[in-house]
Amino acid sequence: FYGSLTRSLSLVLDEFYSNFANAVGVSAVTGDGMADFFSTVQKAATQDFGDYIADMKLRVEEQDAKQKAIARSQVRRMQRDMSESSK
Repeated sequence: FYGSLTRSLSLVLDEFYSNFANAVGVSAVTGDGMADFFSTVQKAATQDFGDYIADMKLRVEEQDAKQKAIARSQVRRMQRDMSESSK
């Protein structure tokens, strides 16, 4: 039973970790693989930062559009109030 369980868990973990595109093996004892680790982190940071900048630009544009809509609404309200007060 124990051997079968161990084998099943091993297969599950192997399948789980095979889905990581940027997985890098690093030895906690010798430190082997640290150069690959830092290289992979740098690549991921560059890619994620590019995605972050694109998302932030979109959010800034959305915020600007909201502020312009609010300003237009306030101008219309002020014009309406001024026309009503002049009557």
